[in-house]
Amino acid sequence: MKKTDNNKLIDKVYSKYKKAVNMTFRELKIWSENPLSKKASLSREPINRNLRLLKKNKSDWTLRDVKGANKTISYLARAKKIKSKNFIAGKLTKNDIALRNWAFDRFK
Repeated sequence: MKKTDNNKLIDKVYSKYKKAVNMTFRELKIWSENPLSKKASLSREPINRNLRLLKKNKSDWTLRDVKGANKTISYLARAKKIKSKNFIAGKLTKNDIALRNWAFDRFK
């Protein structure tokens, strides 16, 4: 049986997404309940989107999930390059917080 173009796209983006993020559903869920998670992102949308993506099996992904995963992949590619100018040991910068909101923990 030949895979459809949608299935090929889902396979490709799912794989890129899993390589881009490094938090599990549980880790992101716990983080989302931390008051610090509200200090960087403009809305809860990135957290909610990534919780949905992390919880879903690849076989249940749709093109909507591909679109959401691509947003995460794109954001993380940019945000991971940002280096903090005023790093204070033991304190998270706004970028560190935002990265966690997008399912990537720089300190993991």
